[in-house]
Amino acid sequence: MENRRTKLICLHHAGGSPSVFEPWVRAAPEELDVIALELPRSQDSATRRLYGTTEELVPVLAEDVAEKAACDDYVLFGQSMGGLLAYLVTRHFHERMGPLPEALVVAAYAAPHIPWRDPTDPDAPDGELVRRLHDIGGVPDWLAAHPEWLSPFLGLVRDDARLCGSYRHVPQSSRLPVPVRVFGGNRDILVPEQALRAWAEISDDVTVDVLDGGHFLVSEDFGHLRKYVFGLAMNGRTGVG
Repeated sequence: MENRRTKLICLHHAGGSPSVFEPWVRAAPEELDVIALELPRSQDSATRRLYGTTEELVPVLAEDVAEKAACDDYVLFGQSMGGLLAYLVTRHFHERMGPLPEALVVAAYAAPHIPWRDPTDPDAPDGELVRRLHDIGGVPDWLAAHPEWLSPFLGLVRDDARLCGSYRHVPQSSRLPVPVRVFGGNRDILVPEQALRAWAEISDDVTVDVLDGGHFLVSEDFGHLRKYVFGLAMNGRTGVG
């Protein structure tokens, strides 16, 4: 038992990459392993996803999570689209007697039974798509002025947006038997507070905290969210400390 590690397994937002969690990896205490997962990309193009639906992706992602977790305790964290995927992986394990996380932590994503409303429009021209991403805080001012610089990366944004938009919730046969901790931003125009509080239907143990921020809480985080999630992973705490 002395060799058991505690792991925090993280899933990023739509169009993102594991690099968004690099500050978390660097700041993690020695006894905590922060693992940011890479979603599978197409073999033909590194700028496109391999899987287009959650039905295809989640079993593969669950295998990756189980492998990364090994026999250690772990917390599963997801930002935006990553929150949906983290929920679906947890549900996958629950329904198949898999290795459940100590807690499911979601940031900036509505409860899964609420239809996702994405204002970015994955079929919009590149310039329009970049403008819409800028409007929700996903692209800084200096980069929004040069949408052509982002064009090579927009395929991932489009694929991820379509994946979220195509998801159709099927009611659970039973509630998740793990604590669910939900965070949102008070300036998030995509996910209102009531959509966060609807996670109460997913588990008997749900808390919701609204932080000062927009939709991209991980990128905007000045340490509060990270400190909480680290504390939960290491100490099993279920409330904000």
